Amino acid sequence: MFRTTHTIRQAATILALAAAIGALTAPVALAGGTSSGYEDGWYGYAVMLTKQQHQTTPLDGRSPDTRDAAAAASAQSLAPLDGRSPDTLDAAVLAHSPVVTIVRSPGFQWSDFGIGVAAAVGLMLLAGVSLRVLATRNRQPGPVATA
Repeated sequence: MFRTTHTIRQAATILALAAAIGALTAPVALAGGTSSGYEDGWYGYAVMLTKQQHQTTPLDGRSPDTRDAAAAASAQSLAPLDGRSPDTLDAAVLAHSPVVTIVRSPGFQWSDFGIGVAAAVGLMLLAGVSLRVLATRNRQPGPVATA
């Protein structure tokens, strides 16, 4: 397929250039930006929960007598009906209302950039050495063994 060393060098140069371009442009293409500026996909969910908590209470369709009876009944029953201790009830309430912490990205990560560049350079060196070894492998015939 390749007849001259010049053709092999041209192919290696083109391959190295394509690998470098691919290594530098693929992360940018796959990153995908968001218009809100937040990387976390849970941000919209957290905003929705916050808005729900700050809305006014829904209209209570019960009559005033029913509401008074319900308030009196709940005031009388201070002991839990399921037999759990107050600490267990508090832990259960906290487990069902998770705290959402929104963290902003600190910006460009130079350490990640360095790791990516090192990986790309290492891959290009490996490809170059492999092509060099393959190109020089069949150049000199070995001694012929006679028996």
